[in-house]
Amino acid sequence: MRGAWKQSAYLVWILACAPAATAFGDARFARVDTDADGHPRALQLGISSYVSPGKDGVSVDLVGAIHIGDKSYYAELNERFRKYDALLYELVAPKGSDVSERLAGRRSLLSSAQVTMTRILGLTFQLDEIDYSPANFVHADLTPTEFGESMAERNESLYVYFWRLVFASLDEYAKDPLGLRDWQMLSSMVNSGERQSFKVMLAYEMTNMESVHDILGDDSSSAIVGARNQRAIEVLRAQLDAGARRIGIFYGIAHMADLEDRLVNELGLSFQGTTWVDAWQLAAD
Repeated sequence: MRGAWKQSAYLVWILACAPAATAFGDARFARVDTDADGHPRALQLGISSYVSPGKDGVSVDLVGAIHIGDKSYYAELNERFRKYDALLYELVAPKGSDVSERLAGRRSLLSSAQVTMTRILGLTFQLDEIDYSPANFVHADLTPTEFGESMAERNESLYVYFWRLVFASLDEYAKDPLGLRDWQMLSSMVNSGERQSFKVMLAYEMTNMESVHDILGDDSSSAIVGARNQRAIEVLRAQLDAGARRIGIFYGIAHMADLEDRLVNELGLSFQGTTWVDAWQLAAD
């Protein structure tokens, strides 16, 4: 079953490369940019901006995170992060823990397979490139205990997510049993260099996946997305109360649609626009 294999390979890849589950699929937050001839040029992630309708100068950017990318992508993010009064970031870690030690621990868990895959794609790891030391970086995530309790309250587990993946794969195959939607992806791969073809395939799979909801469940109520987003919003409110006016939220793409909903409906912010940043170069060498 070609569709099921593709879906399973996709999730295995994401889970292997990301500290937390990261998914794509909303064109507002991730897309494949093409050149004048329609060939894939870059996988892009959006920085979506939201502003207060009043005159208090509040602006919040949702900065999509991908855990492996081009070195230049992370360099640009480091530059942008300096401009925020506060940069809220995801990391399931105990309160008061040394962030540098936690990140070092994450790095030590990287398998040889992950490192090899990153080398094949010519990419690098977020944890190696993003500078988490500036004073404006603010932890905005659950502790491991809170995360575990949140999953237990919702009867969630890795076992549950595995079966959601299986059923989502079957549903995906039923929607497109002949693989007709793959022609665009295959055509783009043919026009790419041999080294880039696998990267192009992954980029299209990330942006074309339509069953993230089936795997993660209702974003607003899940532990993986909803509970962690709620904590991010709580930290955001605290930063606003402390006087911060320009704030960035650096979280995985799977979190963005629900975070946007909370910014608009809970905080009354309005969408202003999206700035696109190249995360993976896809053009043939």
